[in-house]
Amino acid sequence: MELHELIWARLSGDQDVTGNLTRFCGTPAVFIDEVPQDGAAGWGGESNYPRIVFNVDLSANEERRCQGTMVLSVFAENNGTYDFARAAAAIRRCLCDVFLSPEGESPCCFAWSRTDGFAVEGTNICGQEMQFDILEYPSQETTDPDPTEALSAYLKELFPEALILWHDTVQEEEEVEGRRPAFYCRLEREVEDAGRSTYTVAWMECTMAVHVFSVSGSLRGKYARAVSKQLSVDGVFCLTDRSPFFVTAVSLTPGADYLRSGQVRVSGRYGILRHREKKNKLGGVKTEYEGE
Repeated sequence: MELHELIWARLSGDQDVTGNLTRFCGTPAVFIDEVPQDGAAGWGGESNYPRIVFNVDLSANEERRCQGTMVLSVFAENNGTYDFARAAAAIRRCLCDVFLSPEGESPCCFAWSRTDGFAVEGTNICGQEMQFDILEYPSQETTDPDPTEALSAYLKELFPEALILWHDTVQEEEEVEGRRPAFYCRLEREVEDAGRSTYTVAWMECTMAVHVFSVSGSLRGKYARAVSKQLSVDGVFCLTDRSPFFVTAVSLTPGADYLRSGQVRVSGRYGILRHREKKNKLGGVKTEYEGE
């Protein structure tokens, strides 16, 4: 499914979100981009409100450091019976700490940005508009030896129950749970250490960020501290070609934005052979055998 279809399924399947919505053709009144006309048969002669309409814009916004935005509007009759605050809280819970993975694309998360109230002029309809940033977590895979894949594998050994993005298989919808954190490793910087490199080995220095996802700030901090301490203690982990990655520095920022920047920074170095081993073929050998 595409991203807007996954969002629709997520919202429509949450009873806390849809419990007070009207129905259209027997399903909760959650719509993508456009709403059926008020006189459409699908309303069944009932009230056309409350209802939800959302649209997705996947234009990257460098200033906001996001890959797109979603604007979600809740409409209801202005008679004081609909609890907008409760609805907003339910929608935020529904979209918080969940990865949605459109077919053939990277997993996405949602970061709530703002909520504004409004009134539809000339009617008794009011509502609230909620804006979410859409954050994408693309694959960091390169060529062997791959430091981000190696760090992902290292984290999987530390936390076998965890979801490691791009190391584990991610379903179309994956919720982060208390006993199942999620991690995402991202390469921030890589440069050759020319002063250390030799004729046979190019030494690379790199810095990677680790995003730690969990259901609460305290659990995110707990897992982030565990990662930073264990990396400091071990000081080394294996790359995908079984060569070592030497950890030179680990830093932890518990209050960092776990969705955008990550809480842990890992710096280190690893070597790449400039000349691969050449396997010579033995040729020009003749044998003679005379039987008895």
